[in-house]
Amino acid sequence: MTGKIKQRFWNIASSGLPVDHDLEALRKIFLLNLIIIFGCIFLLLLGIIAFIQRDNLLGVVDLLILSFLISLFFYLRVSKNHRLASVIGTIVTGVLYSFLIAYGGINNTAYVWAFTYPLISLFLLGIRLGSFFSLLLFGIAGAVFAFGTKFTFFSSYSIDLIVRFIPAYVTIHLFALVMEKTREMVQTRLKTSNIKLEQSVEGLEKTNKEKQSLIHELQDTMNEVKNLQGILPICASCKKN
Repeated sequence: MTGKIKQRFWNIASSGLPVDHDLEALRKIFLLNLIIIFGCIFLLLLGIIAFIQRDNLLGVVDLLILSFLISLFFYLRVSKNHRLASVIGTIVTGVLYSFLIAYGGINNTAYVWAFTYPLISLFLLGIRLGSFFSLLLFGIAGAVFAFGTKFTFFSSYSIDLIVRFIPAYVTIHLFALVMEKTREMVQTRLKTSNIKLEQSVEGLEKTNKEKQSLIHELQDTMNEVKNLQGILPICASCKKN
């Protein structure tokens, strides 16, 4: 029973890929599916809460993003194209978080979801592209904080919140950056070690082949020597006669 549950969970999280598939592709797909699954659960709950509290705009946005995540889940399962799914998912998530920061949500608390964005963008897209999207959201948040009082749609945040948001976001971004950089370094070293190991194996195979060839040559030489040893006594007796 437990084995079947684990197998089903792996099948869902890996989009049907086998365990021995490319490790980096599995990591991206696994992470994408986890984000999609938990995102769907939270968006459904928060959307219902928003409608109960009569915040229809927030509820509709939550359900629209929920529909998008479900579509992304099936697209990833069919195509296995984790690169395109990662880019599209990161962009749509960034748009959602930008909306939440600008709109404020219930009691101006929706901005807290932005703290997950550096982790999502960097882990899915790598250091360069992930940092670009993470810092882009940070810039959008800064624009909302700076001009929130000048636009009716934008929420207005207290200076105390802004002063705490900025270092918290930067800290999470830096931690995500260091973790992703470390992972890339480890992966590069593993690839280098694998290449060296393959070269060593090829060298051993070549050496073994050379040894086998040398053994065959020695055996041929020994056979020739034995044949000569059989001929030489005959020749010696012929000379005596």
